[in-house]
This record gives sequence, C-alpha cells and structure tokens, in this order.
Amino acid sequence: MKLKILSRLVCCLILLLVMFSGSAFAQSIYSRHGIGLLRYRDGVRSIGMGGIGLAGTDTVYAYFLNPATMGKLNLTRIQGDFLYERASVDLRGTNGLFREANINSLSLAFPVKRGYVFAFGIQPYSRSEFEFNQSKGDSAVSYVEILRGTGGLNEFYLAFAGTFSAVRAGLTADFYFGRINRVWRVNFTSDALRNTEDVTNNHVTGVGLHLGAQTQLGKWMLGAATGLPTRLSVGTELTAITGFTSDTSESKLKLPLWWGLGVGYAPNRHWLFGADWRTQRWSTVKPEEFFGERGVDSFDLGFGIEATPSFDALAGYFKRLSYRVGGAFRQLPYEEPAGKKINEWTVTLGLGLPFTSGYNRIDLALEIGKRGSLSSNVAEEKIVMIRAAIVGSERWFQRGPRR
Repeated sequence: MKLKILSRLVCCLILLLVMFSGSAFAQSIYSRHGIGLLRYRDGVRSIGMGGIGLAGTDTVYAYFLNPATMGKLNLTRIQGDFLYERASVDLRGTNGLFREANINSLSLAFPVKRGYVFAFGIQPYSRSEFEFNQSKGDSAVSYVEILRGTGGLNEFYLAFAGTFSAVRAGLTADFYFGRINRVWRVNFTSDALRNTEDVTNNHVTGVGLHLGAQTQLGKWMLGAATGLPTRLSVGTELTAITGFTSDTSESKLKLPLWWGLGVGYAPNRHWLFGADWRTQRWSTVKPEEFFGERGVDSFDLGFGIEATPSFDALAGYFKRLSYRVGGAFRQLPYEEPAGKKINEWTVTLGLGLPFTSGYNRIDLALEIGKRGSLSSNVAEEKIVMIRAAIVGSERWFQRGPRR
C-alpha cells in the first residue's frame, strides 16, 4: 500500500512535468544581465518562511543549500515543486505583464544507514528571459531594433550527509549545464532593405562543490554552508541571418564563493523561528568571466515563523496544518549603468497540508514583493510567485524489527 502511494506521487510529478515543460518563463528586465536572475533557493517550506533553511532539520523535509540538514532524515523522500510567477513591469511609462508556469525542481533523498543520507535532484540555478523593442531612424530609413534573451543555467546535484555525534555534515557535487541565448535583430520598414539578425548561443557546463555543517544546542539550531568558487566552460556560437555560423569559441564563466549562516529556535514542537544570511562575492569576478558584466556582491536576508497547532492524528484537520509567514530582502549581483544596485524584497505566506499517514505533505507558498525601483533603476517590477510542492515519504532499505 505504501509503495502504491509513493508511485502515485511519482506519476503526479511526471504528469505535471509533461504538462508544463513547454511553458515560457516569465520575463524580467533585470534578467538581461550576466546569467540572469538567480534561482538558487531551498524548497517550498523554506520559501514560505522567507527562504530560511541553513539551520533547519526535519525528519521529513530536506534542505538543499546546507546538505548537512539532511542528516536527520529517517525516511525516503521524493519532492517536486511547481512555480507560477506573475510580474508587472513599469519601465518609466511603458508597462508590461508577464507570466511563468513551470515545474521548478525534482529531488529524491533516502537514508542508506541510520544517520547517513544520500540525495540527488535537479533544479534551476538562473533564468534569463527578456525582450526589448525600440523604433529608430528617420523619414528616409526607419527600423525596429529587437534584443531578446532566453535560457539559463540548471543544476543536477548529488549530496551526502552524515551525523557525527552532535554535529551533522554534508557535501554536494553540483553539475551545471544550460544555454544562454542572445538575439539582436533589425527589421527595416522598407522592403528595399534586408533585415539583419545575429544569434549568440552560449553552452555552459561544469562541476562545483558546496558543503555545510549543522548542530542543535538545546532549543537552538545553528547552521553554516559555503559554495566553493567554480569555473564553468562556455562554448559560444554566433549565427547570422544569412546562415553563416562562426567557429565556436571557448571561454570561462566563474561562479564565485558564497557562504551563509542560519539560526533557528524551537521552544517546543509547535513553534519554529529562524533567520538566514547568505552572500556571494560577485565583485571578485572579472567581466570577461561574467559575460561582460561587472558584478557586485549579492546577499539574501530572510526570516520566518512556522506554527503547527497539533500533531495528534485525531485532532481536527485544520489544527494539524502548518502555518508559515516570513520576509526576505535580496541584492542582485548586478548594478545599473549609473552604479545603482538592484534590490528585491518579498513578504511570504506558507501552508503545509499533511495527508495519509502524516509523513506526506502538500506545501504551498506565496511571495509578494518588488524588484528594482524607478527612483534608482530603469524599471520597477511588482512580483507575485505561487509555489506548490508534493512531498512523499516512505521507508526504504531499512529492516523492520525481528520477531
């Protein structure tokens, strides 16, 4: 019966993936920089609490950014999450509305021995999706110039976590891959002139590492994680509208060092308070290793609360739900030409809905916020993100009690 429940969860995740794999990613003016907007975050439960997760441990949930937190898992866990994003863009008088609907990630974690857990999964690292149209010229020659970007980086990871006395430690191998495409096109209004188009395809691959540690001191939880600097290989191919394709050139893309600290406080089973700080040193990356961008150090600051009124299986259903609230403030790794930094803030709400034995969850998270500012940047984006995850847990590779 248990395997049937888990197999149904897997089928649901695959069905969602097929349904939404063709959906377009939401556009953002700020994804035109470098590798686009970073999507390097933990799961839906974490996002509902402002993105915290570096210190948290749980027997059902696993956090990706600090692999050490998986050391407490005692059940096999499969998770897939779905993302819907809506962005309302104000570009100083020009408005736009963009949407995204897509599967965001898929992961599997299972204990190989008590206190030792292996996990793997796939998720986005960054996304780039934008388009600019501008009319130029005069009465003699007029044309429309179009600049379009698509793609981003994805990540497949293999993680291992172990418990060593009072400390948990974890190590993750990150396999990056993806394409970042740029199209520059000029459409002339006159049929006497031929339209032009240049397409630049950047194919990115590489391997990195990140690791972390976590411990619990009474009612307090402490966690720390870091990602080592990584150089990825980039193969660039330029194609003109005539069909001419240049030879592929090789270059490097650098993902710099990041590190983060987290703290959590659980006065009892019903309440959890937490906060995270994470920063990445993009200012150390040379422009030629960052698609021509001059980066600035980015950071994420998040805080959140979770309340679960009851864990009694006989209690009313609404008493067994987990209620979450939080907030986050981020500084993007790019700056505008005038030297102004790009900030993003969100407030978050989350809900955890148990089903079957209680070890399985449907998690929901809502983020509402703003990216950029008309007073400092070229555009202001009002963003709404809805995330949903299915988390299934079962007992694999473990012997039952002997009779």
